[in-house]
Amino acid sequence: MRVLLVALAFTPAWSYVPAPVRAQLARRQSGTLYLPARTPSFYRYRSGASVRNGVLQVTFINRVRVRQGLWRWTNQSFVWRVHRVVAGFDCRAGAEKTLQMSGNKVYAAGDRAWRCVGRHELEAIDGSGHVPDVGLGYVVASGLDVARR
Repeated sequence: MRVLLVALAFTPAWSYVPAPVRAQLARRQSGTLYLPARTPSFYRYRSGASVRNGVLQVTFINRVRVRQGLWRWTNQSFVWRVHRVVAGFDCRAGAEKTLQMSGNKVYAAGDRAWRCVGRHELEAIDGSGHVPDVGLGYVVASGLDVARR
């Protein structure tokens, strides 16, 4: 009997944000930088990541394949946002649904999904009306500190 091992290629979504940009964002976030490990298929970072008033904001935009080697950006997007919360903050406030995803509880309402990690709230907000709450939950559940990566 022969066993064939296949290595699955996984490219974390945070790696789409260039390393120099990640380093700059981590400095502005006091050394902690939460970015998603996964995004829905073909959503990529293009530009414009920022930290303003302590709030990290990164937009991921969908793209479609025109032909081999040629992609076109679409108007479908979601915004990844991370901010610190005060002690005693109720992360469940405003939740319409609780999604259990990848071992994480993710809350959803309307066009956004979120969860709390320590003193940070990680959220994905649909900017185009095309990403379902489960898709946003998938992104939020994968949010991790990538400051040292």
